[in-house]
Amino acid sequence: MKTAIKIITLLITLSPCDMVIGQVDQVIIDRISAMPNQPHPYNLRDWKAVAQQYDSFVYDLNKTGEFLPLIFLKEQGTNYPENPSFGLNTYVGSFNQSAGEAINILPSLVSATLAGIDKSSQDGHNWILYSQDFFNHKNGENIYLNNVGARSGNDWWYDMMPNVFFYQLYDLYGDVGQAEFQFGSVADRMLGAVKQMGGSDTPWQRPSMNYRAWNFVNGKPLASGVIEPEAAGAFAWLLYHAYKETGEKEYLKGAEWSLEFLTNLGNNPSYELQLPYGAYVAAKINAEVGTNYDIKKLIFWIFNRGPLRGWGTIVGNWGGLDVSGLVGEANDQGNDYAFQLNGLQHAAALVPMVRYDKRFAKAIAKWLLNLANATRLMYPGFLPANRQDASGWSSVYDPDGVIGYEALREKLNGLSPVSTGDALKGQWAATNLSLYSSSSLGYLG
Repeated sequence: MKTAIKIITLLITLSPCDMVIGQVDQVIIDRISAMPNQPHPYNLRDWKAVAQQYDSFVYDLNKTGEFLPLIFLKEQGTNYPENPSFGLNTYVGSFNQSAGEAINILPSLVSATLAGIDKSSQDGHNWILYSQDFFNHKNGENIYLNNVGARSGNDWWYDMMPNVFFYQLYDLYGDVGQAEFQFGSVADRMLGAVKQMGGSDTPWQRPSMNYRAWNFVNGKPLASGVIEPEAAGAFAWLLYHAYKETGEKEYLKGAEWSLEFLTNLGNNPSYELQLPYGAYVAAKINAEVGTNYDIKKLIFWIFNRGPLRGWGTIVGNWGGLDVSGLVGEANDQGNDYAFQLNGLQHAAALVPMVRYDKRFAKAIAKWLLNLANATRLMYPGFLPANRQDASGWSSVYDPDGVIGYEALREKLNGLSPVSTGDALKGQWAATNLSLYSSSSLGYLG
């Protein structure tokens, strides 16, 4: 329980105000209340140290061994041929050795920076500059997308989150290379899309965002497939921070339109990880601008199971191990499936949210305690070898266990729990050891 108290204290000290927790009525979130106050067994890894070790491992161009190195360098970029470009394998043993995804690479740079590593000058490489090749201006998109040369309009979280991660890098490193131009271009693209979706101040009306994706070039939605209305949270996050950087009031309007759409939804829109970013920025705007967005509604949605994909927060004990706090398919019927990336990115958005709305300090602290403890089960060495599906590779090439699995499944082949993922089943890679999942570890650290 001492650790939980320390986390609560940390969250309070992040506040810009002089309030203490006793002066604010705490919101009770039933799903968090059902989590243990002291998870058992309790084994909290030094996640900052693991993030540092991870960076040294995956950014080593000279690594040798099966499936190594995990990084590849291109002498010439696609969008910026005057600079090199690079990629990281999505999984250990990825079959596509030249793809490289922004949802893996960009947060790996943020993560390492948060862990104290300067990625703009590391072993003679400016990885921040190189990563700007994901800004797709050669094909006219003029935003960050998940792949170099990609097109928008297929899946909102793959289109939106690279821009969120870029904005985080801009905050950390400033105007490197083309960053200032890219920052403005992303903001203009987002504002233009929100207006095309119906956002207006003459008369004031919120946009319609019940789509799966948006094509930023032709201005048309993708309405088929599972919709991702939580993307309104990412739109609001980007546009509000564009307003904070530039003072341009149109960006603030775009953020407000997006949040009005999000908070007026009648059903839980939880799909992947954009809803927590929406809750964060809604709390920030409430505190800084004086709006009154329903943060409680958003937080309840985040932690409770949503109807679109059964997404929510895990509560339970699997095989004698407390796993509460993890995020993923929260079915509560013996077949839960938690994904590492989602827990890490939920923490990235929701912990700093508390500085703007301390009503959630106690609940978020308790959840974070459970998440930080249970995340270790997605890493080699914390479950028996027969409950990990790549323990052989890790024991030889990653004895420190710094590359985690994509997911933790409640039950698999009669065993519980099992560190695993979707790559083997989907025939995307030779292992389920996942860089795209582990690359956000520095946020937790």
